[in-house]
Amino acid sequence: MNSIYRKFKVAIINNSLEKPYWSYGDHWIDGFKDAGCDVKVFKYEQIPHLPPHFDLYFFVEVRYNPASIPWYIFPRVLYSWDSHLNGEGFYEPLKDCFDKILLASKIDAEGLNKKHPGKFAWIPEACNPRVHTNLKQYRQHYLGYIGNPDARFPRNGKFKNDFLDYLKEHRDMFYAKHFYGPEYTERLNWIRVMFDRTIGHNIGTRIFEAGSAGCCPLWSKTDANTGIEELLTENVHYIAYDDTIEGLTKVLDELTEEKIQKVATSAEKHALSNHTYAHRVFQIFNVMGFNDLFKVRES
Repeated sequence: MNSIYRKFKVAIINNSLEKPYWSYGDHWIDGFKDAGCDVKVFKYEQIPHLPPHFDLYFFVEVRYNPASIPWYIFPRVLYSWDSHLNGEGFYEPLKDCFDKILLASKIDAEGLNKKHPGKFAWIPEACNPRVHTNLKQYRQHYLGYIGNPDARFPRNGKFKNDFLDYLKEHRDMFYAKHFYGPEYTERLNWIRVMFDRTIGHNIGTRIFEAGSAGCCPLWSKTDANTGIEELLTENVHYIAYDDTIEGLTKVLDELTEEKIQKVATSAEKHALSNHTYAHRVFQIFNVMGFNDLFKVRES
């Protein structure tokens, strides 16, 4: 991707996990670099001593005291994947701590923006082509899920664990958790169809990561306005199932090898062409109104 932001200086305030990609903020670091920005990373404990003179201060999640952010640090932006878990009430007290709050959940972002116009925006999840890659190898598992279980947040009377338990019992299901970065990608490449059931009404990262790695994404469809139809096309970039065990069973029973391969191919191309973290960086710059202020010669 040719960049027009090669001189744009970004401070990314990420958490303090040492292993690469244990923090999802590491994907944002790659995304800003891939967009051509000059990036410097700071840990949460460095917040009180952040230096001035960056064009943007990009904070990943809120696991620190926002009051410790120096007064002279601006513009400051918060990005959160967790709004579908935290709820709107978590972010309202933060509206005066940041110039803009960006949420991965469209429903939460739009709901809050109605109350506080211009303060919140929806920036969807994405994939990282430095990590989520198709290794072009034999995929030994028909179906898989890599991620955390959940028995806390029911939807339609079911937990994610109910779906996982069913699949492990009745299908050729590869299941693993606590894998990140290249180890996560290695296991993605063991799988032909990547199952997901998001906890809330968000889209989730997995649908983009799986597509980028050459899997056929399998995603739970709800009546909520998740925004997925603005980003991906059903039966082209992913397969959807009604949010029930019966709906999942029906889709799996009707899924053909031809369709799996066709969707996987389209999903990979589409994710890499439209839904990387670098693409999201340009969306952020548009939301912040930086496009004209910091434009330099395209190279």
